Amino acid sequence: MENNAQNTEDRILEAARTVFHRKGFNGARMQEIATLANINKALLYYYFRNKELLFERVFNDTFSQLAAKIGDILMSDMPLMSKVEGFGNLYPNFISEHSYVMQFLINALQDRPERLRDIIMKQNINPCLFLEKIKKQLRDEMGIDMDPLHLYVNLLALVIFPVVARPLLQSIFSLSDEKMAMFLEERKTIIPVFFNNAMKGYEKDKSLV
Repeated sequence: MENNAQNTEDRILEAARTVFHRKGFNGARMQEIATLANINKALLYYYFRNKELLFERVFNDTFSQLAAKIGDILMSDMPLMSKVEGFGNLYPNFISEHSYVMQFLINALQDRPERLRDIIMKQNINPCLFLEKIKKQLRDEMGIDMDPLHLYVNLLALVIFPVVARPLLQSIFSLSDEKMAMFLEERKTIIPVFFNNAMKGYEKDKSLV
């Protein structure tokens, strides 16, 4: 009986991920999710009282995967620029497969940022610890002594903004979906180069002070 219940919940979550990815939160309908999960609507509401709770569960599961992968990259022993490259590759790929994550992420940052903090902390990720690791790598690998939070925030901005602003960028610059996808793909190469040059420039500027 317990296995059947788990199987039903798994089908619901998989169906919800598919519908949310295709249509976002506003466009998704509980009936469509129920039909895709091959259950009736009443059973869907038995498991999840409303669409908001179902969306939050799907987001938590999905974002936990992303947080864990980010933690693996940042806490690894790979060189700093390899981490930058890995981060730049991970985020656009993940969001392209789970587009609803960005919608929820933006809303959560506005309404309840502690929700994201709790999800991250559940992954046994200590933000202060990986900032210390980045600070040490900056010093050991590049001879730079700076607050690593600047590097991390700059990296987040470079990686996340084009994804968040995708509709605006496509509208302003008349980019088709194909051209936008190509643009995001090119950034995977450009971001590490940009960061590497920026760090060298920072080192040069500091030496002149």
